[in-house]
Amino acid sequence: MKIGIISDTHGQVDLALAAAREFIFRGIEAVIHCGDVGSEMVLTEMSALFQEIDIPLYVVLGNTDCHTDLKSYPGGIGINLLGRFGELDLAGRKIAVLHSDDETRLTEAVESQNYDYVLFGHTHVCHDKKHSRTRMVNPGAAGRGMHPSCAVLDLVEDVLTFFSIRRSE
Repeated sequence: MKIGIISDTHGQVDLALAAAREFIFRGIEAVIHCGDVGSEMVLTEMSALFQEIDIPLYVVLGNTDCHTDLKSYPGGIGINLLGRFGELDLAGRKIAVLHSDDETRLTEAVESQNYDYVLFGHTHVCHDKKHSRTRMVNPGAAGRGMHPSCAVLDLVEDVLTFFSIRRSE
């Protein structure tokens, strides 16, 4: 099972859609957004693409999302809002998802060794590091920075691929 990992879209719908199209091209079966979505429109547009082909979108809230209406975003359209911290079981892998502005919670998730993967955002920097049995992955920032990026993770093969995204012209 391949999953798309995206974070820090910061309301940049065009970059979120560019990432979504790339995810579909790469054959993902689920997408995880690690927070700082930035606007309801990002979720609306991404879910419109994914819902047609039955790809679920899992979303945690980041520090900038606390000031938006995302907490009350409607369910039932392929979007699963997980709050500030989420736990998933996909392809037999235990996954924690958070934004990581709460460094204590990030450390606790990793050090607990309860998860195969801890997926996070916030730093805007791609990160892939193994801590005992837990692999920590940050896809970088999709909506800010000089080099917007995302990632695809094959949960069966444990292969991670980072890729750059750019606005459609």
